Amino acid sequence: MKKLNAFALAMCAALVVAAQEKPKFGLKAGLNVATLKYSNNAEADYRSGFHVGALAHVHITPSFSLQPEIYYSSQGAKIPYNGDKMNLGLDYINVPVLLQYNFANGFRLQGGPQVGFLVGVSDKVNGAEMNAYTTDNFKTVEVAIPLGVSYLGYSGFGIDARYNIGLSNINQVTPPTAKNKVFQVGAFYLFDHKHKVESRKKK
Repeated sequence: MKKLNAFALAMCAALVVAAQEKPKFGLKAGLNVATLKYSNNAEADYRSGFHVGALAHVHITPSFSLQPEIYYSSQGAKIPYNGDKMNLGLDYINVPVLLQYNFANGFRLQGGPQVGFLVGVSDKVNGAEMNAYTTDNFKTVEVAIPLGVSYLGYSGFGIDARYNIGLSNINQVTPPTAKNKVFQVGAFYLFDHKHKVESRKKK
């Protein structure tokens, strides 16, 4: 996994050097629908959350671009707890680097590596904190692969949908292993209003 991360970072650095223009910066926010996938198929329902952060967008060629991001993401799952349901919240700072294929109509296909850093844990049952789980129960770093689509309008506003596939076991004590699975839908805004027009002219 460490070799894979190093290779991904090296490739991203090479792509940035080869980029044909300066990065365009923006903001993003949206909704999460998250769960955990356990190796023993233990029950875990979806919980809702949100994400918010910043991004940079840079074209490598007219058709291909690179989009690094950094954002807060509320994840986790609803799991059984003493005959009830626990809302287990796992808060991450995620740093994906997406390679995008840009269609002429503004749509994009995107995917790439993502590193997540655990920054908080909550475990509520009927709104009351149980303190059964802390950050000590989970690994502080995880690796995922986001795959999805996005659309950029001429105004600078866009929409984004992706599925983050967790590759790392986040359980500190195993078995079972547990991996994050997160659906995300959101909106973003690029500060350069002419970005889409200019990028289309280069094709």
